[in-house]
Amino acid sequence: MNYVNRGIVLETKGLCKYFGGVKAIENINMKLYEKEIIATVGDNGAGKSTLIKTITGVYQKDEGEIYLYSKKVDIKKPADAISYGIETVYQDGGLIPFFNASANLFLGREKKVDNIFGRILRFTDDKYMNEDTTKLLLKLGIELKDKKEEVRNLSGGQRQTIIVGKAVYWEGKILIFDEPTNNLGAKQERIILDLIKSIRDIYNVSIIVISHNIAHVFELVDRIIILRNGKIVGERIKTETNPNEIVSMITGVK
Repeated sequence: MNYVNRGIVLETKGLCKYFGGVKAIENINMKLYEKEIIATVGDNGAGKSTLIKTITGVYQKDEGEIYLYSKKVDIKKPADAISYGIETVYQDGGLIPFFNASANLFLGREKKVDNIFGRILRFTDDKYMNEDTTKLLLKLGIELKDKKEEVRNLSGGQRQTIIVGKAVYWEGKILIFDEPTNNLGAKQERIILDLIKSIRDIYNVSIIVISHNIAHVFELVDRIIILRNGKIVGERIKTETNPNEIVSMITGVK
């Protein structure tokens, strides 16, 4: 990846999070560039999830700074992160199983009809929401045979596509995927891997992937950040490393 003239969309400087006397993450200096996909990898307890939760306001940082587009920001809760265009994509995260795709996409942000019924009686514009959902999912490679189908009856890959679609529809510019292919079958894994790669170009987003699957990491990302015991122990451009080196850095065993 050519980083010349690419702006930095997200940067952490000296980011720390402590739980009592335990340093869950310590002195994390990390950058994410425009239209870049990076992975954070490490064993259980390495600090991957804590890092992401600190960036997105699930946890409040104890030390350090977070910058978005070179501007220092204070993210104290998840709503702050969302307001800055940071969306975290969890498997089945935020979906209501008994709602259909459009009801889930517009959950909490329903489109009201543009007349007195919408303004006063709060009637929703179901036609608008269904049409927009259909167009979005088609753009992402999913065609639902029944638009009224409850999402609990869809495949794991289809549900994950709706979650991703929701993130980009509401103008998320930094997407964080937490184990996006975990517990999916091979066919559904392929759908999600292709989707992550395509949305970078379709929507001009920057992406962070947390994954334990090194093969998927090497297929998806441009750069890999390795954590161990809460610290960054290495960083590699994908084309300049190999899976064996990354595993060695994760484990600390050469």
